[in-house]
Amino acid sequence: MGGVIVEVHREEAIRQFQSIGVADADLLIHANNHKGLFLAFEDGKIDSETFRQQLSAHAGKEISMEAVEGAWRSIISKPPQYKLDYILELRKSFKTYLLTNNNPILIRWARTNDFSDAGFPITHYFDKLYISYEMKCTKPGRLIFEKMIADSGILPSETLFIEDGILNIQTAKELGFQIFQAVNGEDWRDALTETLYAQFHPRFETKLT
Repeated sequence: MGGVIVEVHREEAIRQFQSIGVADADLLIHANNHKGLFLAFEDGKIDSETFRQQLSAHAGKEISMEAVEGAWRSIISKPPQYKLDYILELRKSFKTYLLTNNNPILIRWARTNDFSDAGFPITHYFDKLYISYEMKCTKPGRLIFEKMIADSGILPSETLFIEDGILNIQTAKELGFQIFQAVNGEDWRDALTETLYAQFHPRFETKLT
């Protein structure tokens, strides 16, 4: 999700978390793979309230859930509708799956109609979501990929994995996926169309990740 569909604003999130008392936020927040308490949240090891409590203890002050949610929301912007519309066009010919390192706060928002300007939740745009905190594992580890492969029935060699994080791309390559590297915030539609045509058309129907 982050860096491909929605733009990631790491520096803004660091500022927001520092403003509510997390002085070392720059050591914990990363564009693709968080650290410490933030990783535990995305790994599904702790829920939202436990994250808030542990973050408060880490900061040495009480932090409200409202402040935590606001800081988390600052890490991404609303997705451009043109990207979502493109995904809907892809769904006419391909299967689309979302594999994301994410947490309950952001996904709760993404599953509302406020996610898109068209008034649809993220589930409107994908055949299925594979979310780290629900699966109890994160990218770039192999386990989350292996669970997705087993559940969806996809063949990595016939699947295009779209990702901005290099460590996640390395794991996907090791597992045999076709790769398209996106750049955070960029419009990748034309380049992706060319890649799909070159790699998959018209030999067989593929599944898009």
